[in-house]
Amino acid sequence: MNFLITGCSSYIARYVAEKLLSDGDRIIGISRTDPDIEHENFCWISHDLSKGSCELGTSSVDIIIHMAAQSLLNKSAAEYLSSNILITNHVGNMAKKLQPRAIIYTSSMKIYGEIRTKEATEDIDIINPELYGLTKYFGEKILQEIKPTISLRMPGVVSVGSHGWIDGIYKKLRRNETLSIFNSPYNHVIHALDIYGIIRQICDDEYFKTDSFNVCAEGLSTSLEVVELIKEGLCSESVIDVKEQDSVATYVLSNEKLLNLYKPMDVKDTIGLYIKEMNNKLIGKGDIS
Repeated sequence: MNFLITGCSSYIARYVAEKLLSDGDRIIGISRTDPDIEHENFCWISHDLSKGSCELGTSSVDIIIHMAAQSLLNKSAAEYLSSNILITNHVGNMAKKLQPRAIIYTSSMKIYGEIRTKEATEDIDIINPELYGLTKYFGEKILQEIKPTISLRMPGVVSVGSHGWIDGIYKKLRRNETLSIFNSPYNHVIHALDIYGIIRQICDDEYFKTDSFNVCAEGLSTSLEVVELIKEGLCSESVIDVKEQDSVATYVLSNEKLLNLYKPMDVKDTIGLYIKEMNNKLIGKGDIS
């Protein structure tokens, strides 16, 4: 198949692109930064999509995978507007010309805002989302008006280059720092390998209709089990202080709908693969800051 991947220099997009290329697919990648992918079926275009659409002429594109976005790092309203709405609108304009069969959009669980149920399904109420979640939701709507759009509402995605709670825990444990955590049911994670797997399954099944999926690892673990798994993988000497959480609202993600399409790795296997990749990175390329 012929793919267009936006934001192709991000760690998730590179992971997905390299897997698709190994399958024999062809990819046009758009990003501001060189993704450093060398493959005969990969064409990189240096372009800032916040400035406007990218003209691709008569290029044949079956699927657009829209991954270009501002990450969740307390950015300003203007930055979220530029990265998550204007860029998406420009991608939508490109879709009008390219006429792909579908768009796959990497959205976020943050669109739901305050989750007041014990289990978050795709049909829960959206309550007071932060700017990031709000702009991702608008992104879904923009694309849905143009082409069939499959929105992958993602939690933290782990692999080399990731950031977030898991990555922070890994780095603290590697430094043998004392950790204070709340212990609660946990499945708020997925590996980049499963993002590729979901996209591959969508394309193989030709599931080209507008829909949204909560994306997370299979099964349940606990935050303490995850921390202890990483600690063991690092042979860390960190002390883990488990706090009481009487006032902390906890919830888990429901991926029941996703399981009708694709079964991701379970939580422990997800973390195990992440640890293996990170430790190999340490061995092969030195320290990770």
